[in-house]
Amino acid sequence: MSKRKSCVSILLTLVLVLSTFTFFGVRSEAATVTVTSVAELQQAINNSSGETEIVLAYDMQLTATVTIPAGKSITLQGGVTLTRTSSAIAFDIKEGGSLTWQDIKLDGNAKDTNYKSAVINNQGKLTINGGEIKNVRSNSGMVGIVTAKGPNAVLTMNGGSIHDNYMSNQFTNVVKITEGASFFMNGGDISNNTLEHSGSSGLNSAVGVEGIRGSSTMEMTGGTITGNTAEYGGILVGTYSTNYTMQNNFSNPAHYYSTGTLNLKGGTISNNTAAVLGGGIAVNGTGKLTMDGGTISGNKAPFGGGIGVVDYLTSADGKRFGETRWRGFFPASVTINDGLITGNEATMTAVTSQITDPNAENGVGGGIYVASKEVYINGGQFTNNTAGKQGGGIYVASVPYKLQMGKTLVTGNSATKIGGGMWLCPTGSATTAVTNGASFFDNKAGNGAENNDTGSAGDDVASINKQDPATQTLILSNNGLDNWLVHWYEDGKIDEAYLGNSDGSPRYPNTVSPVVDRGTLDGITEKIALKAIVSDEGKAAARNVAKVIVTGNTAPRGGGIGSNGAVAFGTDPVNYDKVDLTVSKKWENSNTNHVTSVTVGLFRITKANFDAVALTNADGSALDTTGMSESEIFQAKVDKLMTSGANTYAQIDQVALSNANDWKFKFVDLLKYDMVNDAQDTTNPNIYFVREMDTDGNWVANDANATFGAQQIRASYKATKNTSGAYDQVITNEEVKLREIEVTKKWVGDRESKVEVQLYKNGNPLGASRVLEGANNWTTKFDNLEVRDAGATEDNVYSVREVGEENGAIKIGAKHYKVSYSAIDQDGKMTITNTKNPTPKKDKPPTPNTGDGFGSGMTALFGLSALGLLVLVYNKRRRYQ
Repeated sequence: MSKRKSCVSILLTLVLVLSTFTFFGVRSEAATVTVTSVAELQQAINNSSGETEIVLAYDMQLTATVTIPAGKSITLQGGVTLTRTSSAIAFDIKEGGSLTWQDIKLDGNAKDTNYKSAVINNQGKLTINGGEIKNVRSNSGMVGIVTAKGPNAVLTMNGGSIHDNYMSNQFTNVVKITEGASFFMNGGDISNNTLEHSGSSGLNSAVGVEGIRGSSTMEMTGGTITGNTAEYGGILVGTYSTNYTMQNNFSNPAHYYSTGTLNLKGGTISNNTAAVLGGGIAVNGTGKLTMDGGTISGNKAPFGGGIGVVDYLTSADGKRFGETRWRGFFPASVTINDGLITGNEATMTAVTSQITDPNAENGVGGGIYVASKEVYINGGQFTNNTAGKQGGGIYVASVPYKLQMGKTLVTGNSATKIGGGMWLCPTGSATTAVTNGASFFDNKAGNGAENNDTGSAGDDVASINKQDPATQTLILSNNGLDNWLVHWYEDGKIDEAYLGNSDGSPRYPNTVSPVVDRGTLDGITEKIALKAIVSDEGKAAARNVAKVIVTGNTAPRGGGIGSNGAVAFGTDPVNYDKVDLTVSKKWENSNTNHVTSVTVGLFRITKANFDAVALTNADGSALDTTGMSESEIFQAKVDKLMTSGANTYAQIDQVALSNANDWKFKFVDLLKYDMVNDAQDTTNPNIYFVREMDTDGNWVANDANATFGAQQIRASYKATKNTSGAYDQVITNEEVKLREIEVTKKWVGDRESKVEVQLYKNGNPLGASRVLEGANNWTTKFDNLEVRDAGATEDNVYSVREVGEENGAIKIGAKHYKVSYSAIDQDGKMTITNTKNPTPKKDKPPTPNTGDGFGSGMTALFGLSALGLLVLVYNKRRRYQ
């Protein structure tokens, strides 16, 4: 009976639990249905309720369109192949419907498509996790093999492959995102598709994100778009033509400002080929691109091997509408914050009527081509791109276009003709801001200035005579990244050709004699070829802070950057107040064995921070500077500053002084005032000072000794304010003459276990006393003693004395010694001799014979009294006991 009650209890509990699950609505697993035909597939979709997995049992001929109605959520799997048999739509996902493509292969069977149609038409949600879509051959216009259309259409690609399809008409894409749809690409690939661009074909791309009848978007975080060929390469963002856009958007005010937007955060766009614009990505007309990551590599196009950007502002329609209205409709905007653009090529991949730039016959803009006023490169790397004509890494098309760049490092680029780092055509302009602009160095034109290749010019920058000097100019700050100085020198000369070539002049440093540091080049409108010289420390600082890296790019002109328009590096200010200072070095005439070169560092601190440096005595009390010269106070503050560990000053340059520059260097166009929020603070001037570096790599303080080669050198600095308000500085180096004194102790008559000796300099103790004892053979040596102090006119006088000696004598314990000192001989040796004095004998004084007997009697009486007293005390003690 108890067992029956127990079973009943268990059953009741189970029923209660199941009822609870039902009450709280716990979801069950999706239903799974297996089908063997297209008809069964459609029936299963129609009959589905909630999320349904449909497994295809066999390969099938796709004889009819499969429709996913609104409200249906289908996952299709089975790993089988569906083969198209007609040009009809294969799958039609209605708004509100959802299809997850798990692992199915869709073979297009080389079948055509219908006009304005698709193979997979998605107005709802399509998620591709695997499988393939391939072998479609479409000859119809306005087709997308996979299309997401409408504001509620979402395509998500996590895996799978859309590959080896062929299209031969206009306004076509392998993947078309249009009329406000969204595309999220997290994985998978879109690869090896061919879209014809000859004859009446063209205006196509592998992926199209259209700004047509609504704003469409694509976000790419992973996956690969590779090996595709089209008029616009891998991805077109925007629209194919302004006429097509206006026809579709201007009939409805709600669509006036429709855009296509790509947010590139990851993934790879590689090895695509465009016949016209943007081998990797074309941002055309209504397009917008934000790049925060990902890689664009190995793509090709005449305009922008990696990225091409065109807003058509200079077209007839653009001029008719006016700039402000036109840019509202066709922003063609790009913001690059990060990512890699590498190994792309601007080259003539095709000849089409759309190529109208007379200077682009061999390709421009290997990494990016800019024909827009809305392009901002704040970060990222442009590496190893090439252009057949100009701008291996970056190219700006023409006036009025302007490229804005962040903290940019242009290094390691090369040009076969002129302008290894940057080239500006007759309409090209460039400006570098003072505090956050750019650094150029180690670029090369031809075989470089180092090899005096007179067939080329301008390792780092080349600029041609300007057509309109009032608006077209070159401004290059000598204040590079992280505020390290860039020294600009002429490097060859440019001939009168329109695009410019070398005129055969010698290269730097022989272009101008004597060589001249051009400082900040402000408003240069005449042709010029330049070489930038930056210290190794300045190069390292630039690499550390740069956000945009342009390196390893090549072109005939402008290996790194080429421009027919404007390039602005950083933000204001470009112009600033300047000071100069000269540092010079002086050696003793008698010192002919000094080092052949000395490194000097230039440092900067604001006046407010310099004035805050307090000079103190050893006990911390304020130093009385009365009687000190301005230069002495200046140098004392510098020494205190550099030994305090303060971070209020910074090194900004490092140069070498030698016979080659007559032991002199002039720093030009230095910032007169501190910069705060990219503006001059005219209430707070900058203070500049120098220090030289010794052989061990240490900065040498004023009046300090240091090692220079094999010599000990004393460095002294003198600062003198010049007419610009800065301090010219003279470094005087004197060889420090040193001597040594060897002291030996000798004993005569006796000796002690040890003694101490003290060295004196000019009558004052110098250092600690030394012990002389048997363990050191009663010898010690005082070395590195300066013969003469800095600024002194007479030699120092040194002596050694035994500690405790006074007036030639010393008492050690109970013994007395005579102390004698030899002179210090020419070898610096001296002897201290201690001779023991004999101990004097004390004679007993005779008792005086006075003849008076009273004294003797009294003595005897006192003796007897004392004896009696002792007897009395003794007897009392016995009685007590």
